[in-house]
Amino acid sequence: MADNSADMILFQELERKRLAIVNEINTYTAVLEGNRNVGMHGPLLDSEGFPRSDIDVVAVRTARNRIICLNTDHNEVMKQLEAVSARLLSKTQAGVEGMNTDFTATVPSSEPPSRSVPFLLVGQVTPGSPADLAGICVDDRVTRFGSILASNFTGLQAIAAVVKSTKPKGAIPVTLLRRCGESTSTHHSILYKPEGNKSLGLHIVPLT
Repeated sequence: MADNSADMILFQELERKRLAIVNEINTYTAVLEGNRNVGMHGPLLDSEGFPRSDIDVVAVRTARNRIICLNTDHNEVMKQLEAVSARLLSKTQAGVEGMNTDFTATVPSSEPPSRSVPFLLVGQVTPGSPADLAGICVDDRVTRFGSILASNFTGLQAIAAVVKSTKPKGAIPVTLLRRCGESTSTHHSILYKPEGNKSLGLHIVPLT
């Protein structure tokens, strides 16, 4: 129990750190938006090769550099959150199994469990979006989106329902399969719903 409490405290500390990073990213993103929405890749020079006079070039460069650094920090915090979450989940499952010693579930090796079956393909991720900050990549295959698995997936309306039912700044657990050469790895991400009507920055299509 003491170890579980320590992990919970660590999770809360990491979550506070993550929120602070996200808030700072939003601050610098607002700088880019305020400079004619130049974004991370818009040109800083005019057609004659001189610094643009319609934007604050120094502020834009500073904001871009900070966003890059903050994204790196955010990815590191997300990795730590993932590790702590996995430990907490493992301990919770162990406790449940200990209370139900007469129950045993087995899955035939020829049939993967439904939670590992991909049912969505990531087609596009908007840079700097919540999906990007969560480490989701194009061509990732989704095996879990909130409470949705392949076994209960009925269409994109189910995904929309999960997002709608999640409060702003609320967490949506996402599990992904990612191919790297001949191997495939599993990634656990936490997608945070933005405030207002902002998009998750994630375009997904059902796998058929």
